Amino acid sequence: MKLRLSKRPAPEPLPEVTAADVRLAIPWYLHPAEDPRQWAELMRQAQLGRVAFAVVNVANGPGPADDAYYPGGLAALREGGVPLHGYVDTAYGARPPKLVMDDIAVWKERYDVEGIMFDQVSADPANLSYYRPIAAFARQVGIEVVVGNPGVVPHLDYLEIFDVSCVFENVDAVHRRLTTMHASGDIPPERLWHLVHEVPPFGFEAVLERIASQGVALAFVTDRSGANPWCGLPSELLRVMDRIGAHARHSART
Repeated sequence: MKLRLSKRPAPEPLPEVTAADVRLAIPWYLHPAEDPRQWAELMRQAQLGRVAFAVVNVANGPGPADDAYYPGGLAALREGGVPLHGYVDTAYGARPPKLVMDDIAVWKERYDVEGIMFDQVSADPANLSYYRPIAAFARQVGIEVVVGNPGVVPHLDYLEIFDVSCVFENVDAVHRRLTTMHASGDIPPERLWHLVHEVPPFGFEAVLERIASQGVALAFVTDRSGANPWCGLPSELLRVMDRIGAHARHSART
């Protein structure tokens, strides 16, 4: 008797992304007392459905327990509908895992964040054994979204470890040289993130279009430069998002 082998169904094609579909995933490295209007604007953008999450960073991590500003500031963001992710440095796999896990636990216990963003993540497959246990620990303590930021396209296994991966962090001049992001696999757009800084005047819409063309649905784009370009929402970015009718068409795990 001849066996008939059923064909495996072809995977569904990933959704196309347009500039209007890109949602904001924001490194929010702005002190609560520095610019209250920016904090209010972040909440407004969240209420418009444009914010996937904001990464908060007290002092290169959760900071001291007696901080006078952040408990109230982060509570206000949460009440305003902003999903909060705590910043945790991994030093490309050189930071002791216990310190990393201590930071995760503090972020969850003190601020009840929804996510953790691991920064300075290695892209080298040799360091996968460092990241798997700390990502698993984050989920065990109740973290819902685990984000990794290598800032480049890493080994594909990293894209499976994290719910969201930042696969580009650099200046606009480098972003303009992107063609096709190779080796990303069949990763849904809402799991890929670009961070672009030093964007020239009137260049924001072009950046959002390039990001969408890469099959990426999470981004933050700014004209700022220097050691901390992630210190607020550029007015030109908000104007462009208003003009193109940016919205959250794609359902996101965030």
